[in-house]
Amino acid sequence: MTKVFFLFLFFSLTASAQIASTDSTVTINEEKVFRSTDVDLKPQLNEGMYTLSMFISDNFKFPEAIKNKKITIFSSFIVEPDGTLTNIKAFHVNVKEYLPTTVVKTSTENEKINQLDQIESMKAETVRVLKLFKKTWIPATKEDKVVRCLYNYPINFNIE
Repeated sequence: MTKVFFLFLFFSLTASAQIASTDSTVTINEEKVFRSTDVDLKPQLNEGMYTLSMFISDNFKFPEAIKNKKITIFSSFIVEPDGTLTNIKAFHVNVKEYLPTTVVKTSTENEKINQLDQIESMKAETVRVLKLFKKTWIPATKEDKVVRCLYNYPINFNIE
């Protein structure tokens, strides 16, 4: 019985040692991420922020069912110390009527449901387009050190 116990203990320790050794080879960037309000110099683009706006407007594919809407998509990403973007997310969509519904034909219930689905799909499209943007950012600095910075970027569309 004691031999079985020692064999079990030996195999358990061997298995946990193997797991521990494989875990140590995984590299995860665990540096602190600062908010853009907490840094001395916010991340920026050499050519100006309008280049990102132009890139989005040139590459964004709009769902066809969406009409008469003012849409703001709230996105965020981390600007890394090397100027690349990581953790790109679109987390909220705000929608308002572009023209009063008295001026524009109101939609049927099915059309409204379809529009809501397509508006929600715009989050994924936002992430897709931001991942395509390959210009290198000037990273944020805090106390003269280059740091990781969470950057919130609202994207506005007026769709007639």
